[in-house]
Amino acid sequence: MATKVFISHKNTDSDLATRVAYRVRLNGLEVYLDKIDDALVKDGPDLADHLLRRMSECQQLIAVVSSQTKDSWWVPWEIGVGSEKGFRMASYSESYVNLPSYLEKWPALHSDRDIDLYCEYSKRTETALNTRMRGVINEDRRVQVRKDEALDFHRGLKAALRTR
Repeated sequence: MATKVFISHKNTDSDLATRVAYRVRLNGLEVYLDKIDDALVKDGPDLADHLLRRMSECQQLIAVVSSQTKDSWWVPWEIGVGSEKGFRMASYSESYVNLPSYLEKWPALHSDRDIDLYCEYSKRTETALNTRMRGVINEDRRVQVRKDEALDFHRGLKAALRTR
């Protein structure tokens, strides 16, 4: 299965989310960007079910954040779902945004170069994950291996971003 990145964003940040998705695609990863999905005219439980289905097709999440994100219920919900699933995750903002402290757990991206580095680390992690998954049959163990690889990804990418 190809690696797929869920691009989480508030609808007011759709243009920025589209640019992030484009850059991720340039780096050879697939994306799911909900602004182009007609099913999202739903709200409440129907929307939650739809997003859960879409997120189940993904292994990663980039949360596009801006000063508007604080008014979103869905972006934090998607981050929580991604965290529970053991996704490789990062936030993306073009300028300084006062983020909630829980987002410090994941790498913060601010430029195309940062997105490129994210994708490079993602590909390396995917290779390592595939190697570790060989022979792992138990689903609980598979989930734990994915979460362990995500932690390694987050630590490595954060360190690489600090050295730029």
